[in-house]
Amino acid sequence: MSGGIAITVFAVALIGAIMLHELGHFATARWFGMKADRYFLGFGPTLWSTKRGETEYGVKALPLGGFVRICGMSPTDDRNASVMDTVFPFGEPLPEDPWGALEEELRRRGTPRQTTEHICRRTRATVESRIDPGEIRDVLREVIITEVEDTGRVGDLRHRLLEGDRGRFFHDRPPWQRAIVLFAGSGMHFVLAFVTLFAAAAFLPQWTGDLDTRVAQVIEDSPAEEAGLQPGDRVVGVEELRADEYSVLRDAIRERPGEPISVVVERDGEELALLMVPEVNEDPETGEGFGTVGFAPELELRRVGAVDALEQALVGEVAPGRVIGVIPMFVGSIEGIINVFSPSGLADIVAQATGQQERDVEGAVSIVGAAALAGQASEGALGLLAILGLFAAINVFIGIFNLAPVPPLDGGHLAILGIEKVVNTLRRLRGKAADYTVDPRVFAAIAIPVIAGLLVLMGLLIWLDITDPIQL
Repeated sequence: MSGGIAITVFAVALIGAIMLHELGHFATARWFGMKADRYFLGFGPTLWSTKRGETEYGVKALPLGGFVRICGMSPTDDRNASVMDTVFPFGEPLPEDPWGALEEELRRRGTPRQTTEHICRRTRATVESRIDPGEIRDVLREVIITEVEDTGRVGDLRHRLLEGDRGRFFHDRPPWQRAIVLFAGSGMHFVLAFVTLFAAAAFLPQWTGDLDTRVAQVIEDSPAEEAGLQPGDRVVGVEELRADEYSVLRDAIRERPGEPISVVVERDGEELALLMVPEVNEDPETGEGFGTVGFAPELELRRVGAVDALEQALVGEVAPGRVIGVIPMFVGSIEGIINVFSPSGLADIVAQATGQQERDVEGAVSIVGAAALAGQASEGALGLLAILGLFAAINVFIGIFNLAPVPPLDGGHLAILGIEKVVNTLRRLRGKAADYTVDPRVFAAIAIPVIAGLLVLMGLLIWLDITDPIQL
C-alpha cells in the first residue's frame, strides 16, 4: 500500500470512528426513549440532510467531527406537546387549514405516510362538519389509539403523538440511563479498537522477533549487489558454514571485515556461491571492526489461532511487529494524557512549536501527524499491521481522553451527573426535595476556556506536524 493511499484510508477510517462514537450516543439514547433529533457528520454549513422519522441526518462542510443532538441537554430546547394540543390547542380557533396542519405535524413526528393518511382520513370523516376544537381533539385521540400500536416504550410513535416529549428529554431519564448514553461514545472507540486488534491478530501474520534467511532488500552499490545477490534469494551458508538461522550467518559475515568470502544462496532450487568482500564498519561502543555486505533479511512471520488472537487483542505485549493489546494501550494512553497535559508537557509543546526545543519523537501528534505516521508505516514489511495498530491506539486514546471529567467532554457531563446524584442523595436523607441540578452557566463557564485551550493546543500540534514532522 502506498503512503498516499494509506493516509487517505486512515483519514476515512478516523471519520468513520467519529461517526461510530456519535452512533453510540444516538443508539443508546433512542433505546432509552430519549429524543435525538439530529445526527450529523462535521460542523459548519449543511451540505446535505434528510429526515427519517423524527431525526434529521446530514453532512456539514467541515468533516472535523460529528454530533448528535439529544433534546434536553440544552436549556433552550423546546418540548413538544401532544399532537392534539399542538394542532388544536384549548381556547384557540381552528387553523386555517386544520387537516393540512394535522398532516404536517404527524409527518414532523415521524409518522409513516400510510399511517398519517389513515389518521387524517378517519378523523376528518368522524368529525364531519363539526368545528369545535375540543371535539376534534377527542376524536383524534381515539383514532390515534386505534391506528397506532402500543409498544409500551417511551418515545415510540404512539407516545410521540399522544404524550409529545413528556419523559423524553435527557434529564427526564434516570441517572443510570444518562450515564450509559454519555459513556457509549467512548465505549464505541474501545469496542472498535478491540475488534481492529483482533482482526489484525487473527488474519495478519505477526513478527516472531526473529529474522529469516531470505533476502528482502539489497542495498544499492553494496558488495551484495556487486556480487549479484537478489531479493528472494535465501542465504544458506558462509564459506564452509551452513545454518538455518540468520543470526549465525550474520555473525559469520561480521567476523570477516575486508576479507573475500563465499556466500552461498539458494535461488530457483539451485545453490549459487557469490564472492563478496564485506565492508569494514566500526562499532561505536567498542571501537571494534565488523563486516557487512549490504542486504536486509525478511522478517520471520507467524499466524495465530482465534483464541491466541483474542488474548493478543486484549493483553498483547508491547513488541515490534506484534499486535499490542487494548489493556497496554489503556495504560499507555493514560500515561500519555498525563504527560501531555502536565505543566511541563504543555511547556515542551510550546517550546517545540517556537523552535526553542527539538521535536520529541515520542511526544504528542495531531490527526495530521497521525495520518502522516500511517503513511510512513505502510511502507514497511508489516505496514498493514502497523496501520491497524496505530488506528486502534488512537481510538483508545480518544475514548479515554473523552472521559476526562472536564466540560465539554463526555466525562464532564458524567462528572456533573455524579455531583447531582450525590447532592440529591444527601438532600433526600435530610428530607428535602431531590431536585438539585448544576446550573448550565457553570458548565459553560468551564467549557469555553477548555475548548479555547484545546483549539490552541491542536493548532500548535498541527503546526509542528507540518513544519517538523516526526519520522519513523
